[in-house]
Amino acid sequence: MKVSSNQWNINGLLNTLRFHYGRGQGHLFAYIKNRIIWNYFPKFNLITKFPTHVDIETSSACNMACPMCYTLTDTFKRRVKRQLMDFELYKKIIDECVKNKVYSIRVSLRGEAFIHPDIIKMIKYAKEQGIKEVSSLTNLLALDSQMFGQLVECGMDWLTISFDGLGKTYESIRKPAKFEESYSKIQEFKKIKDKFGSKKPVLRIQTIWPAIKDNPEEFYDKFSPYVEQIVINTLIDYLHKDKDIVYNKNFICPVLWQRLIVGSDGQVLLCSYDEMNKEIVGDLNTQSIKEIWNGKKLNQMRELQRKKDTYKKLEVCKECCLPRKLVEEKINIRGKIFSIKHYVDRSKQVGQ
Repeated sequence: MKVSSNQWNINGLLNTLRFHYGRGQGHLFAYIKNRIIWNYFPKFNLITKFPTHVDIETSSACNMACPMCYTLTDTFKRRVKRQLMDFELYKKIIDECVKNKVYSIRVSLRGEAFIHPDIIKMIKYAKEQGIKEVSSLTNLLALDSQMFGQLVECGMDWLTISFDGLGKTYESIRKPAKFEESYSKIQEFKKIKDKFGSKKPVLRIQTIWPAIKDNPEEFYDKFSPYVEQIVINTLIDYLHKDKDIVYNKNFICPVLWQRLIVGSDGQVLLCSYDEMNKEIVGDLNTQSIKEIWNGKKLNQMRELQRKKDTYKKLEVCKECCLPRKLVEEKINIRGKIFSIKHYVDRSKQVGQ
């Protein structure tokens, strides 16, 4: 099975180990077991009786207007309702996850989780009920120091922060955020963790390569003292403008063996890359996670994915970034050589 990744860690080995140790702290054996299942079960077509990870879209709405984001497109606005997940539906999902020993959940997907008025309560509920790892992605705009302190107190495990570029570059992409305000939040988050004596939530900064290509060392130096990991993403064709896509040969997607994806309305998406709700495989308003995970529709999709290159028969899979072919570019950051990869024939300009 060949899997393409569009994300590269630019921390050294020691910091990478610190990130994983912090992420799994308190349940390291379970964390290692989870990583084995995550990485190897898809390769051998092994399906757990229940997903080990569930993505829960607490908000499909966002408070930013980034030029490369699909949420600004007419197709997204037409197909996906901007809404916040009902807390009772969320509780139902968590309760079933706990009953069936789901290892991890992520409380974000397409929108910004921290605009949900109950987001702290949601994270706290999941941790109190026994979910071992709770994570989220954020753009920082709605997340302040007081809220972050509450995340530390309730035991959130992992927070990924999207931070594209420095200074004016950041502000031109992450509208309407201001660089100094966002950067000072990250500095403050480190102080709060130190105050509590907590390694959690481990913090990951993710950025897109075009935003830092002129100053990668400065970007690294800015953030490395305050976060556990920094990763670089190449530009994904979220706007679906690419026509002549070059694919990897013999690609088989692992996602359907790894996780279940729940939209803010309770509908279950085929995968985390189905931004437009093109393949709905269930509805948690009327069904259970177990029923959907082991159901006819997902099993048919898995059978399709097992056959090499048949993913192209599904529109959502054909447009996905995972099977796309990558080319390498070597960069030097503080004397260390890192391999940055780009999609073949893909624009490197933000918004294209």
